[in-house]
Amino acid sequence: MKIVKYFAIFFLITSCNNYFGTVEEDYIPTNDLREVSLNKFKLSNDSKDFVMGEALYPYQKRIYNNNFLNIKKISSINENSKFLFLEDKIYFNDKNYFYEIKKHDSKKISKYKLELDKEEEIIHITHFDNNIYILTNKGKIYKYVSDIVELVNDFKFLLNNNVISKGSKIVVFTVFGEIFEINLIDNTISKSGNFQINHGVNISSNLYNYLESEVMLYNSGTPIFLDPDNNNLKTNFYLDDLNILSEVGIFEEFIDAPFAINNFIFFIEKKGLISVFNPILYQILWETDIVAPIQDYLIDENYNLYILTFNKIYIFSAEGILKNEITHKVDKPLTFWINNKNFYLPNKDGLSIIDTNGLTQNFINQNFVDFFRILKSDSVLYFADSKNLYSISE
Repeated sequence: MKIVKYFAIFFLITSCNNYFGTVEEDYIPTNDLREVSLNKFKLSNDSKDFVMGEALYPYQKRIYNNNFLNIKKISSINENSKFLFLEDKIYFNDKNYFYEIKKHDSKKISKYKLELDKEEEIIHITHFDNNIYILTNKGKIYKYVSDIVELVNDFKFLLNNNVISKGSKIVVFTVFGEIFEINLIDNTISKSGNFQINHGVNISSNLYNYLESEVMLYNSGTPIFLDPDNNNLKTNFYLDDLNILSEVGIFEEFIDAPFAINNFIFFIEKKGLISVFNPILYQILWETDIVAPIQDYLIDENYNLYILTFNKIYIFSAEGILKNEITHKVDKPLTFWINNKNFYLPNKDGLSIIDTNGLTQNFINQNFVDFFRILKSDSVLYFADSKNLYSISE
């Protein structure tokens, strides 16, 4: 019996290199690989029909004042400072200090200290019923009225930095994937849902609308679709559906919340992936991989999509046709925007203004630190880096 087993094992081993099956007579094996280039763009045959429109999204890039020769420092801040711009006043924080300043006289400053716990920080400033409310990442609500800052409630929740203000209500998200609604009228809190948190880093997110949903990012990898009427989670499967259907790669780290144009959602991934996807029809209008990390984006009123990388600006039409590919020489641009057919690219050395050929039209020498946040208040432009708040004077 042992001899039979040995012969069986020997036969199995010696057969491993043999093919059990049939081979067609004209079959010739080959090691050639078929290259699939998903990152090749549809090039426009005529760029003369391209018209640069005003910025549509993100909202803060609708910039009309381009008098950047008159940059004025308003106040010192820190990288986590939050802001609220009202008609004639600016409210902001610097660590655990809360400030009120006059827009037209920034030297008049009111300063208040908040008693915060270790590792507690202010994550949101809003207003309702002539009162200013301050929210911390540990669930404390302060109210500022008549030169007094008082603690209104302590919900003892660990909160994500992205918050939605809706008049008398504040929608917050805990670090455990819970959605809560804070009512500023009676200082109560109620739970409206749960969601699954994907891997990602904390980033600031815009809030956009899609059909009957509001869209924002919890973190760079977790888009959230909410019912605007009750703040309940509507769906969190659109990203899963996209990754099943997409042929350019896996979408997992976004630079901002997905936004919608004509019922198609624009997903812009940090590593260079772009997909314009209709999750209701389960249809991708167009997608591409620019094979470079994406620094920033904007879309104009003509639905042209502008993508900034470390050395290029790509302009795609609404149909995904590459209308222009501009090479710039701005070292490590922090962001960008458009105005009067020019591009504005700030970096740590100043602000470069280039045309659609990539040629520098002007350079404004100004030291910016770490990042560049565009903050708007009506017709006045404010912006900040990690150390200072600035304005553009008329």
